[in-house]
Amino acid sequence: SLSLLAMILDSLLIDSFQAIFKNAKKLVITNHMNPDGDAMGSALGLAGVLEKKGFEVQVIVPNPYPSFLYWMNGDHKVMVYETNEEACDLILKESDLIIHLDYNALHRSGAMQGILETVSAKRMMIDHHQQPDNFPDATYSDTSMSSTCEMVFHLIDGLGWADKISKKEAECLYTGIVTDTGGFRFGSTSPITHQVASRLLEMGVRPQDIASRVYDTNSQERLKLLSRALENMEIIPDFNAAIINLSKEDLKEFNFKKGDTEGFVNYGLSVSGIKLSVFLAEKDGLIKMSFRSKGDFDVNKLARKHFNGGGHINAAGGATSEGLLDTINKLKSVLPDYKTELEND
Repeated sequence: SLSLLAMILDSLLIDSFQAIFKNAKKLVITNHMNPDGDAMGSALGLAGVLEKKGFEVQVIVPNPYPSFLYWMNGDHKVMVYETNEEACDLILKESDLIIHLDYNALHRSGAMQGILETVSAKRMMIDHHQQPDNFPDATYSDTSMSSTCEMVFHLIDGLGWADKISKKEAECLYTGIVTDTGGFRFGSTSPITHQVASRLLEMGVRPQDIASRVYDTNSQERLKLLSRALENMEIIPDFNAAIINLSKEDLKEFNFKKGDTEGFVNYGLSVSGIKLSVFLAEKDGLIKMSFRSKGDFDVNKLARKHFNGGGHINAAGGATSEGLLDTINKLKSVLPDYKTELEND
């Protein structure tokens, strides 16, 4: 299994990363707006390894992330840009190297975009989303990968640093793999994904501990919010589609906290015969959208074309400033364009 993993990255890519690391001392690791398990797992897993290699490392995230990830090693040192702009700007200006994880376009970093465009540091990108922008000095981009955490493992392994992954870093990386593959259920799960997971288990990860920390943290209010979302679910049999929505009133009624709606979109796909599930929530004056699909129906294209979004073939996001009902109606009006693709095989 080792040889299979070692062949993932070509030597030129490893050399380009090695050269940049060689000349860097002060590192900043950053990720996308609304960081999820993969964004935080890759950031904190990589940060732990780089600190052991003697680098000064600061993780800066654009805005807060869900509390079910607070247990991760290094969490207490993470800086949130939204609440600490001046201090973060200073660190970014003084850094030699910025590592962009789990996103491939600077606008995905929210309020950090301005400073990220102006600082003089070298750049690295490690990401598995489609159509990466070309701003970094070294890029490891692979859309076939299950998660950025899996890619970070391959990079650490390729650099010969795998001995620096302790149980704590392994737990971070495993969390990102589990959450981004939907518990190894999504099509992006490959034999190599399982081999990486196996290596991480050998490093001391206990799957039951991670599952418990990530999935068994529901408040009673979150479950009631899920109940309301499922009550609001509409199945559109002609297009094998499910639309789930929560209004701002729904969110307020059940005391919504960041991360509470994580995974709600997947319930639509759990309905027999459904190929497309869309979840809409009225947050921060916008309609935030999550798209999930089965098979070869490309939600990245759907989200890019109609809802200012994008992502992967089977998982994407989007947003619109139109009202909730208007957005649902717009979604229903474009579904006929995809009728053939949404028909069950």
